[in-house]
Amino acid sequence: MNRPLLSFHRVGLGFGALAVALSAWLLTPTLGNGAAALRVAEAQAQNQPGTQTPRRQPRRKVEETPPPVVPVDQQAEVQRIEQYLNSVQTLQARFTQTSSNGNVAPGTLSLQRPGRMRFEYDPPSKILIVADGSQITIADFKDRSMSQWPIGWTSASFLAAKEVKLSGDLTVTGVTRNGTDLHVAVVQTKRPQEGKVELVFADQPLLLKGWVVWDAKNVPVAVTLSNVQTGVTLSRDLFRFDESMLKRDRFQ
Repeated sequence: MNRPLLSFHRVGLGFGALAVALSAWLLTPTLGNGAAALRVAEAQAQNQPGTQTPRRQPRRKVEETPPPVVPVDQQAEVQRIEQYLNSVQTLQARFTQTSSNGNVAPGTLSLQRPGRMRFEYDPPSKILIVADGSQITIADFKDRSMSQWPIGWTSASFLAAKEVKLSGDLTVTGVTRNGTDLHVAVVQTKRPQEGKVELVFADQPLLLKGWVVWDAKNVPVAVTLSNVQTGVTLSRDLFRFDESMLKRDRFQ
């Protein structure tokens, strides 16, 4: 049975916080009302009136159309990028997340493969996203609420996988150059119509610079990395979270 990339089951987090968290985590909704839910979330995050939270609907049946395969002359670049991503065991960077409405949210990203990631948003935000190796937790310290689901349910999981593979569940549809940068377009192999992710790398040497996510209606969210450090020593406490931490005014 194919699992959705996102489940609204067990989500106790307010939708405004959820919108911020989802876009950072490359989560492409595959539920029938997923795109609508994200737009509702963005509206609520901006305190726009007159919007109702959609009810959860069964996953719609969509005819699966295979995505185009990356041309042969670009396959060597894909392999080189895979090798680079697999060489990165730890990474820490500043990130700036920019939504389609111009909303900007900065913070710090920490990654330790396999399976551990942390998105810590700067004040005044009180959002924290932690992957501890098996599950993702999104915590909102303002509302004292949290949601959790398996990391394997997210398209972001490949970045922290034990072995990074840009094939199988994912398909690279193209590699393009923009100046000295490489842009790698990636879709879900079985459901390419539900959005795409474009990874951005500096070249010579390769360095992950960020990504852009487009949903099924071609609405983008961009995450740009700066001050990227690899091979750094990271405390395992960065990737730990339990419900008792919500009693604090802000994460530590």
